[in-house]
Amino acid sequence: MDSGEKPDAYLKRLFRVVREKLINRNVAVFSFFLLLSFIFWFLNALSKDIESSVKYPVRYINLPSDLALVNELPARLVLDLEGPGYSILKTKIGGGKAPLVIDVSKAGFYENNEGSELDYYISLYDLRSSFHRQLREDYSINSVFPDTLTLVFDRVISKRVAVKADVDINTQRQFMLNGSMLVEPDTVEISGPRALVDTISFVKTKYHQFSDLKEKVTMNLDIEPIPKVRISEKKTKLTIPVEQFTEEVIDVNIMVLNEPDTADVRLFPSQVNIHFNIALSDYNRLQEIPIEAYVDMKNLDVQKVKRLKVNIANLPSFISNIRSNPKQVEYILEKK
Repeated sequence: MDSGEKPDAYLKRLFRVVREKLINRNVAVFSFFLLLSFIFWFLNALSKDIESSVKYPVRYINLPSDLALVNELPARLVLDLEGPGYSILKTKIGGGKAPLVIDVSKAGFYENNEGSELDYYISLYDLRSSFHRQLREDYSINSVFPDTLTLVFDRVISKRVAVKADVDINTQRQFMLNGSMLVEPDTVEISGPRALVDTISFVKTKYHQFSDLKEKVTMNLDIEPIPKVRISEKKTKLTIPVEQFTEEVIDVNIMVLNEPDTADVRLFPSQVNIHFNIALSDYNRLQEIPIEAYVDMKNLDVQKVKRLKVNIANLPSFISNIRSNPKQVEYILEKK
């Protein structure tokens, strides 16, 4: 007791402290016995038979090698269990469950008489004994959900299809794609369900973007997989021929085709300017393939047509971005 504290105040404070300690101890004792009672009740309940359900992973083996499965099969089954509570609880809380195995070749599947010859059914209810042997537990399996599996098969076929590069190409200024991209291999063999393979005319690579190219590039690209279809190759090698180019302008004399027998044709202008881009390595090849320009007067009504369309021919495959001027020319006829 403090020297300045009155006796009755001190007694009240002491009584309050003792009462709080007794209450806290009683609560602790009560909680302990309550927990102990629950444990005994829980252990007693686990020793009795109960019914409960559990989701279990499943794996399918020995599917027909000459057929392709078209539909998706469930990755988990729901088992309705009955037996000792501790066994069922162990199954429920056990991690990393080994999957139940369904051997399709021995499952006794039967053909659907009302559908296609490639539609089959497996009765999972009839496989309860097999599941029970795999689980090795002392409970029983009352039912399985789904109780029946539908397996839709199709004939497996193979064919070769083209490989297309799914790419976006951007070059630096004064550089160009010189020729076609090279894909190796350019075809692959695909195999899978007939109904699916018949709809596929090509496979493509995974998308890739090339930016600021200034030289030839060679890269391996993954081929985009197709669900339920086997592709003979996983990758393809792509070569992109990039070269520096120059802009060229040439003047070409315009020829006259089907000129009238009774007159000479004079064109204004008599030449056409052709602008194009060409890779530096191909520049000297221009002399090998002379570009031609012509107008055609076959079946021409000279009373109505005042201008002739200029056609460009014999263009080399190695030039690009081709522009010509003029597109049309005027003409006069001079009697011979």
